[in-house]
Amino acid sequence: MDTVEPARAVESPPGVELAVDDRITDFGLLLEAVSRLGQIIDRSIRQSVGISQAFFEALLRIERSGGSMTMGCLAGQILITTGGVTRLVDRLADHGYAERRPCESDRRVQYVAITENGREVLARALEVHLRDLQREYIGRMTPDELEVVSRVMDRLRRGADEPVHS
Repeated sequence: MDTVEPARAVESPPGVELAVDDRITDFGLLLEAVSRLGQIIDRSIRQSVGISQAFFEALLRIERSGGSMTMGCLAGQILITTGGVTRLVDRLADHGYAERRPCESDRRVQYVAITENGREVLARALEVHLRDLQREYIGRMTPDELEVVSRVMDRLRRGADEPVHS
C-alpha cells in the first residue's frame, strides 16, 4: 500500500516576506493606476484624433512653453532620452505637427516649435483628454480627495531636494 507523504512547507529565502509590505503594495497601486489611466488616454486619443499619447504630451508641453522649447527641455519634461526626443520630434515634423528651429546663439541647441497643424490636432486631442480625465480621474474623487492627490503628486514630482510648500 502506497503512503502519501505530508506536504512540506516551502521556505522562502530571507527577505522575501517583505514582498507583502504595505509600502510595496501602495506603490504598486500607484503604478497600476497610472498605467491604467495612460492606456485609456492613449487608446482614446488614438481612436478619436489619430495621434499617440506621446505626440499629445509633446505638443501640449511645447504649446504650454509658448509654442517653442529646446529639445533638451522637452526631453526633460516628458522623461525620455535626448535620442528618444530626437526620434519623437522627427515623427512630429513628418506629420507636420512641429518643426525644428536652430538656436541663433548656440549651434548645439535645437528648438522644437509647434505648427498651426500641430495646434489644430492638439485642440481636438485636448477635448478628448479633458473628457477622459473627467470620467476616469477627476470624476472618481471628491473635491477634497482630488486636492490631496494633487498636493501629494506635486510633492513627489518635485523630489526630496526641492522645498515643499503646503
